[in-house]
Amino acid sequence: MSIQSLKKHVFCICLCAFAGLHGQRTTTVSGISFTYTITGTNLECTLTAPTHGWVGVGFNEKNSIVGSDLLLFHVVDGKTASTDMYVKGFGNPVRDSRLGGRNSIHILEGKEKNHSTTIHFSVPLNSGDPNDFIHEVGKEFWLILAYSVEDDFGHHSRVRKHIPFTLQGDDR
Repeated sequence: MSIQSLKKHVFCICLCAFAGLHGQRTTTVSGISFTYTITGTNLECTLTAPTHGWVGVGFNEKNSIVGSDLLLFHVVDGKTASTDMYVKGFGNPVRDSRLGGRNSIHILEGKEKNHSTTIHFSVPLNSGDPNDFIHEVGKEFWLILAYSVEDDFGHHSRVRKHIPFTLQGDDR
């Protein structure tokens, strides 16, 4: 095993990717928590961040916001909304629907409580939309976790972290 590979492995372990109930796994970094489980042909996720602004998650094959499948959520007046985007360039996220794709997000629940926002949602492992990331168990990718202090999806993030990540199945 190379030193770089070993560093990535140790880094992933240190980010506390661990098993939870019913195959759930959680990663937490900079106050943002990302929990997932694979349910049939869907990736079911819960995203929590210390904000009442938007929260987001991105998926990319490389360590860059450019080229990522970016999912943003907010809760306004008790109603949860989302946007499914592809980042064409720095500062240029474009809604999938404007690129001929579709919003592949299914919101299950969203809430603001105390000083945090929690969103529970699912996306297909492979939606067939060329702007969406294809999620594969065992294949390393970059997970991007972010949040803003504003609900406006056009507002820049206050925190954004890129994490080398691999989806795990139930066969541990």
